Amino acid sequence: MNRLMHFMMIATCTIIISCSSSADTQSQLKKIDELQNKGFPITSEQQENIDRHVAEGKSLIQEGKEKEASEALAKAIDILNRALDADIYNKAD
Repeated sequence: MNRLMHFMMIATCTIIISCSSSADTQSQLKKIDELQNKGFPITSEQQENIDRHVAEGKSLIQEGKEKEASEALAKAIDILNRALDADIYNKAD
């Protein structure tokens, strides 16, 4: 039951963060780096999607489209958070 509550809490936080359109893109990029440095396993498909969303976000930042960039980066963070959640869940077994 504790694992389920922990998973639900993390999922809720992820949704709230992902929906925040006013999030600072630089802090999102920092969050992506922090998550990637944790070294939890991710699939090659997840990594490709993360790379694609980060590249899109950086391109949109250069174009001055902060809201769109934030949305793209939030997608990368969501993928990383899901992979981290899966790793935590699998280790709890």
